[in-house]
Amino acid sequence: MKVPNSMCINGSCQCKSNFVQIRRDKCLAPAKMDDYCLKDEQCTLGGKYTRCKFIIPRVYGKCRCPLGYVVTDDKQCLPSIGSKCELNSECSKITPNSICSKTTGQCECDVDYKASDDRSKCELIFKPSETPNDIIEEDSSSALDLGPVSLGKRCRSSIECQIRDPYSACINGICECLSRTSKCNSFNPGCHNDTFQCRSGQCISWYFVCDKTKNCEDGSDEDECEPFKCPREAFQCDDGSCLSRSAVCNGRWECPDGSDEARCYKGIPCDKKSFRCKSGQCLPQYTFCNAVTDCLDGSDEIQSVCEYSTKCPKGMFQCENKKCRSTAILCSGVDGCGDNSDEERCEVCYCEKPPNY
Repeated sequence: MKVPNSMCINGSCQCKSNFVQIRRDKCLAPAKMDDYCLKDEQCTLGGKYTRCKFIIPRVYGKCRCPLGYVVTDDKQCLPSIGSKCELNSECSKITPNSICSKTTGQCECDVDYKASDDRSKCELIFKPSETPNDIIEEDSSSALDLGPVSLGKRCRSSIECQIRDPYSACINGICECLSRTSKCNSFNPGCHNDTFQCRSGQCISWYFVCDKTKNCEDGSDEDECEPFKCPREAFQCDDGSCLSRSAVCNGRWECPDGSDEARCYKGIPCDKKSFRCKSGQCLPQYTFCNAVTDCLDGSDEIQSVCEYSTKCPKGMFQCENKKCRSTAILCSGVDGCGDNSDEERCEVCYCEKPPNY
């Protein structure tokens, strides 16, 4: 069988340079921003920071900038403050007065500058001699250099909460509405139950949590992956390390101790963060209704369930158009339902203004 864009190298058929192999019958060409893609490598060949944003995991997607990166007018994907970089020019093109730190490998504000609250620009730091009459209050954002914190997240100061929502405050160490309602409070911040709430108020798919890539704008999906304190949306290995749920029951040891595969064999109950085929086979949860048959018995892609169902299996998501999907598609940034209902409720609610405020 002849495979386009392949050649004989050292006695075996291989893809040509700058082409990406997928299966044994395809060599994928480099893909540019907004092109369709099947693998991340396609996009990085077209631009080193672009990634393949999948509609449903393991199915086709489009080359996009990941969170923390910005698309320029000439369709380049370049890093902003706090994102990985290689050159000073990459950072300064997006954020003037920023550099690529040799210590962290991330874009940071240059000497004598600091990041604004929303991290969109580098502001000049005024030295005391320049503003002798300035008095910094103990609870001011200038004194503590704080970022936004959303409802239900731990806080140190009310300023953190109010940067994100002016009608909230830090109460008993948690951001809470000054005037709570049943629709918006720290216990019901408004996002889908099975999504991860970034400190900034953005909500993202559990698929991205603890995957070693920062998907929250503030990086909290990775910063909160502390040993033995893993977010509930992630998987905690027996040794305490944190892992993306997408790796559970994928057939490979991703935990150092292999505990992500310990409950993935026929004859024992599947791990609660995986998907169980009718045959008893255990697979990653995102394989359910993702348009690719993964169960050997095909039970992950039953059309009467995936395309229209009055009730979806426990732990799965029902789109408004009655399709059933894995909760992995919730707030993934791409319409996985076909009606965009999986991309609603992806931001924490805002508190009501208190009476006489």
